[in-house]
Amino acid sequence: MRRWGWVRWAAAALGALVVSGAGVGYWYLHSAAVAETVKVHTNPGPFHNAVTILLLGNALSIINNQDVTNPYVRDRTDTMMLVSYNLKTHQAGVLSIPRDTLVYIPQAHGETKINEANYFGGPKLAVQLVEQTLHVPVDYYMETTMWNFAKIIDTIGGLTVDVTQPMNYGGTGNFLDIHLKPGVQHLDGQQVLEYVRFRAEPLGDIGRIQQQQYIVKLILQKMLRPSEIPQLPTVIRMLRKDIVYTNLTTAQMIDLGLMARNLNLKTVRYATIPGHPVQRVDPYMHQTLDYWVADQRLIPLLVDEVLLDRPLTAADRQTVHIVVRSGTQSLQPAQAVADWLRSQGFTVSAVVWANHHHHTASTVLDFTGDKYLAHRIAQALGPDTTVVESPYHDVPGVDMTITVGQDLKLNSQAHA
Repeated sequence: MRRWGWVRWAAAALGALVVSGAGVGYWYLHSAAVAETVKVHTNPGPFHNAVTILLLGNALSIINNQDVTNPYVRDRTDTMMLVSYNLKTHQAGVLSIPRDTLVYIPQAHGETKINEANYFGGPKLAVQLVEQTLHVPVDYYMETTMWNFAKIIDTIGGLTVDVTQPMNYGGTGNFLDIHLKPGVQHLDGQQVLEYVRFRAEPLGDIGRIQQQQYIVKLILQKMLRPSEIPQLPTVIRMLRKDIVYTNLTTAQMIDLGLMARNLNLKTVRYATIPGHPVQRVDPYMHQTLDYWVADQRLIPLLVDEVLLDRPLTAADRQTVHIVVRSGTQSLQPAQAVADWLRSQGFTVSAVVWANHHHHTASTVLDFTGDKYLAHRIAQALGPDTTVVESPYHDVPGVDMTITVGQDLKLNSQAHA
């Protein structure tokens, strides 16, 4: 038996959270009397006024190109996303956890992939592992297989998707038969299904997570439009069939959904846990597998920036190690950038020469996973500074590399 990841179902699961809450709330408010609901609880400390939901998407089990998955049998998770929603400010953050993240699971007799947690102990064990990995409280979980994904997308009228590359995978008679042309285009349910199932990404699982987050944005944009409200009851009936495990009550979903109407979609933050790939022998399956070693040092930075949306602490800033390279004829501009970074509390590991002295544009190569920090730094270096995101944090002691070009216009008064 080969266990294939079907889609990055956190997209639909997040849509389910918002749709089931907002839609059921709308449905009840405009038909029958609303029953007294149970308000979601809040956490002490930094997560006060915030609620966290772990979204889990089961993998599919395939034999001879046929789907034999039983949605009510525990399986490995193909998707893990932690969503944080501030009940007071209505700010939301989505932090993706690569399914291959290396963790210790006693039931698996040692270190293995975090997606095995659901197989050995269901969503409760998955919640426990996420809490231990991110050091944050997880209030609720929702697990789904999304059998009717294509029909759901058709119900909401499809999605307009920017397909950035030709997507061709598999062939006729193969379980994966994907053929999409590049360009901005309106896709129906089956085509969106093909988009999220596409496997031939240069970044592998990390690339598919990026596609997953993109579909999350599109679903939220579509489902929170007032014009979609009349379709919500139909969508809800389909979605709720596919939420196979959850500790959220219908009343709590209503509360969350009604509050999500105040969500500013442009401010929702997305990130993926950074790390680097390794190969190890799995203690349970006794074969060499690929794993993702999460960078524990940078997790507090992402929790503050993405899940809590609060200013970075002094410890967060000191954690970020930056190498500044001079791409001009002098080291002085690079030194000025280094001095400004130090004044912001970051650790500058070195100021060195770039590969040549004729860099026209300044660039920021970011390994932290915190693109919001990288873009704030880029803005301080000048309007033409570009940011390149790299999910692979495989150079010890280097979290960000800044190459200073001839277009540098440093704003020393800026705050990163």
